[in-house]
Amino acid sequence: MILVYYKLYFAIFFLPAAIVAYQICPKRFRWGVLLLFSMGFYAAVSVPLFGFVVIATAISYATGLILEKISNNKKLIFKELKGPENKDKKNVLKKKFQRKTRLVLAAGVIVSLSILLYLKYYNFFAGNINVVFGGGSEVLPIKSLVLPLGISFYTMQAISYMADIYWGKFEAQRNPLKLLLFLCFFPTIVEGPIALYSDMKDRLFKGESINPYNVMKGYIRLSWGVMKKLVIADRMNPAVVYLFDSTRGTKGAEVIAAAVLFTVMEYLDFSGCMDMVVGCGMIFGIELPENFRQPFLARNASEFWRRWHITLGVWFKTYIFYPVSMSKLAKNWGKFAKDRVNKHITRVVASAMALLPVWLCNGLWHGPKWTYIFYGIFYFIVIVLELLLEPVGDKLLEILHTSKENKVVNVIRILKTWIIIFAGELFFRADSLREGFRMMRDIGKGTGISILWNGTALEWGLDMADWIVIFVSLIIVIVVNMIREKGVDITEALIRKPLVVRWAIVTALVLIIMIFGLYGPGFKEVDLIYAGF
Repeated sequence: MILVYYKLYFAIFFLPAAIVAYQICPKRFRWGVLLLFSMGFYAAVSVPLFGFVVIATAISYATGLILEKISNNKKLIFKELKGPENKDKKNVLKKKFQRKTRLVLAAGVIVSLSILLYLKYYNFFAGNINVVFGGGSEVLPIKSLVLPLGISFYTMQAISYMADIYWGKFEAQRNPLKLLLFLCFFPTIVEGPIALYSDMKDRLFKGESINPYNVMKGYIRLSWGVMKKLVIADRMNPAVVYLFDSTRGTKGAEVIAAAVLFTVMEYLDFSGCMDMVVGCGMIFGIELPENFRQPFLARNASEFWRRWHITLGVWFKTYIFYPVSMSKLAKNWGKFAKDRVNKHITRVVASAMALLPVWLCNGLWHGPKWTYIFYGIFYFIVIVLELLLEPVGDKLLEILHTSKENKVVNVIRILKTWIIIFAGELFFRADSLREGFRMMRDIGKGTGISILWNGTALEWGLDMADWIVIFVSLIIVIVVNMIREKGVDITEALIRKPLVVRWAIVTALVLIIMIFGLYGPGFKEVDLIYAGF
């Protein structure tokens, strides 16, 4: 089983052992302690599969050194070619060096991606090719492939490392073991967040001493995440499984309930895991990037993705959206559209060019399923439509003599965004694309909103006590999120409280987890949702 953060033995044995070993080790070797515990964390899943992380490290390490060597050679040569008489020669050499670095970067990225694509997507593409061209026989064999833990996350980090060296953002790491730590740091390896080397290189290796303040702060954040996962998300799982069972033909208001419950469950599961991850980092004085910022307060789909899985969005924006925006295709469109096409349409089309590969990759990143691909295309269409219709919305607000900042308008925009979110998550969770469309079609059939009070919800695998725990816990989460939206750091505020108040709240949180958390004999363990991506 994966040694994940909400396990009792992780909090009681693994993490304290890592803290003690880290603290007693000399400062300059503390990063090595983190590496050893990260390797041990991964070994709890599979020792052989750790070889793929080592391969990813070797590829990015070698690529980074070669890129830096080419860059240094270029600087030395250009230093000697001073004066206007060497201008043409410098231009020729510049193109030559650019070609070299692009080839090296492309080789590193392609090799890294090839491993991910083969292990994660081969059977998906082989199965679809067999259906289309097989005529009942296998064109490509279906293979038994094992997916290494965190492969999508560490592959993206490795690619960002190579690309950033290509862009000259920092020097290549000379110590391969430090690069290995960056890719397999135990808090982030299961579900991210997708950290950038430029942000992490100083934090991971500085080896600052652990202090009680950070330990308290980290354990509070970790416990908060465990509560969201074990008390709420896991408790909702039986209802979600029941409602999305394709054999029962869920219809009517139950379809809406299915979409809402899964969306809330997924958010609490994933954001809860991120709380645990960030909390672990805090203990060692390592600041990890936040992955959620009250996403259900977003006023449109674009803002939702700036608040949900933030690091994935930043990665796609940096390494796909911007490069495509600056590509020859985009520039040629800009030249063609100038004085021919309306400026707004020109901007929307240019954005669509860059957004299409982003959302195709977003869908595929989540996994080898048509529902995930559709999920990506769904958001592509929604966001492009939002961009296209923006002037219409602005004109309507002008006619109504109001603005986007009006509270009533804000509420309407948030509710509209909820519909988009729940519709997307319905397809995301559906057993198949066909089942997703079937559920969407049957919303108007069957029972209505009366399911909220006629006892129907008690047939979904949860009793009244479960629903009460879910409701009360959700109220607490909503209140905390509303406070965070105002810019208040809840953990910091709690730490500043008097000792008695602080420990009373911490004790209450621990008791809630112990009493209401779903674990132990008789309970089915629910895996972290994003650990499969």
